[in-house]
Amino acid sequence: MSSIRLLAIADSESYLKWAAHLLQALTDNHADASVDVAIIDSPIRPTAAQVQHAVAGTQWAHGRVRVLDGEQLTQELDESQPNVILAAATGPVVERIFSVAASRPQRPALVSGLPGMGLPATVKGQKYRRLGDLFIAHSEVEREAYAIAAERAGIGTRQAVARLPMLKSAGLPHIVSQHDHPVTTVVFATQAKVPVQRGQRRQILLALAEFARRDPDHRAILKVRSLPGEHETHREKHSFIEILDELVCDGVVPESAIDVMAGPMTDFLQPGTALVTVSSTAALESLDRGLPTLIIGDFGVTLRNLNKVFIGSGIIGSLFDVAAGRFQFAREEWLLDNYFQPRTEEVHAELSGLAKLASAGRLRSVPWAIEIYKLRRFRQQIRASAPRPVLRSYRKARKALRF
Repeated sequence: MSSIRLLAIADSESYLKWAAHLLQALTDNHADASVDVAIIDSPIRPTAAQVQHAVAGTQWAHGRVRVLDGEQLTQELDESQPNVILAAATGPVVERIFSVAASRPQRPALVSGLPGMGLPATVKGQKYRRLGDLFIAHSEVEREAYAIAAERAGIGTRQAVARLPMLKSAGLPHIVSQHDHPVTTVVFATQAKVPVQRGQRRQILLALAEFARRDPDHRAILKVRSLPGEHETHREKHSFIEILDELVCDGVVPESAIDVMAGPMTDFLQPGTALVTVSSTAALESLDRGLPTLIIGDFGVTLRNLNKVFIGSGIIGSLFDVAAGRFQFAREEWLLDNYFQPRTEEVHAELSGLAKLASAGRLRSVPWAIEIYKLRRFRQQIRASAPRPVLRSYRKARKALRF
């Protein structure tokens, strides 16, 4: 019988991709691990197409990933009896999963993490994960940041470091020969959260169109995570697709200038391609494959833009560079310090130790966790929907009772 019986529960396309590839790497390298992955139903549940893109290249690629509703979660834990739960989900959903699992008389180990580059580390995010035993970070810089955030949140979750499972290079990646494979295709990896302003997104599209215009052999691709009608981990306020449609309708950009495409990122990262983004983890996947990569710095290299970690990387550039086809590759010292550290067995060792404790019934159950979770949800609903006078009265009463 496997010593690690791990069930991953994901809520969105990006988290599913991370979980599926993490578990695949775990089973590829360790015979003592039995793993499965499921999706919990939520407003950001991925479509069938998104699921297939997320699990491409894993053991779930040709099968069906189960979907659980809230009521089925307890039943699933009863039937599968995992000794480790990986909550691969957004903060509120992690809190929900952990609360259900922690309430069990003999609870499993509770593990979480983020599906890509995880900076900045926030106290709020760690509070959602307060019941967790382990948080998986992706670099030593992230480990330190999340340890500080956990301490500030007043929780005892440990941190472990594992390379992002999508990064396949054995050591430090090296750039593919630009003489043999000159850049003719630029792929822009979109994100829901950045850049924030509509005008900034318009500028990016104009730079991509200019790259395509300058040479008949050039191709610009707008690589999106979701097509109209699909959902992502975060809501996109200003749709790149809609802005591009407007530019085409207004005659600013030719209809054929930029191709809009979706699918597994690995399909786009081919020799002769450069990857451009504001701060997407796709930049790391591009570097992993030895491709020229550019982080757009025009709108700031900051925590708000989620790209401060790229300071010193050597790949921060401008939209003028994008239009002109000027791309770089990351410095070795930055790669070593950020996400391309040598592979270790740390996460497997942590999971194995936690699985043994769970199987022996030595992890403390929190029988009231689910009730506390319901109470917090009730308070959130009050804050979201109650009239201001009622909300003020509620806060005064809560303060008086020190609730």
